[in-house]
Amino acid sequence: MDISMDSRQPLSELGRRFATFRDASANPDECLETMSGTTRQVGGLRSESLFSGLPLTIDEPVSFGGTGKAPNPAEVMLAALGASIEVTMRCYADYFGIVVESIGVELTAELNTQGFFGTSPAVRSGFRSISARVKIVSEEEPHVISKLIEIANRFCPVLDNVRHPTEVTLTLDIARTGD
Repeated sequence: MDISMDSRQPLSELGRRFATFRDASANPDECLETMSGTTRQVGGLRSESLFSGLPLTIDEPVSFGGTGKAPNPAEVMLAALGASIEVTMRCYADYFGIVVESIGVELTAELNTQGFFGTSPAVRSGFRSISARVKIVSEEEPHVISKLIEIANRFCPVLDNVRHPTEVTLTLDIARTGD
């Protein structure tokens, strides 16, 4: 995809920083970023996670046996998708000098619980589809803003993971009480 936008220049510190990182990405040896974290059930269906040294609580609604005090895992995945679309669009907007006041994403998805409960082998346990409506406040021309959707469709990492199968390997460690 040709992402050049003629003579546009970064308009902020974020845009200049993004340009520096983007230029450095020409060296494949410096591009691999490993992410890791932990998650642990701490009570009922509530889990505490730690990524980049930052805590994240994940729970289930009261109707499903949780405390209802945090989003459920599927909602966290949707939030990650929306935030990643926003970050991708903001970085490229600032990089190309596209003036954007705000970016937001409204997400909708349906999960058929027959998949989770295993009551219908024909029903998958995840979302069948996800709808993401991006809302941008900007005085830029619509054809300029529409470039940001093209960019998000191509370069958003979480969107890529949702759209394309990513190998996930589950392993098991068993510990005994007191170990």
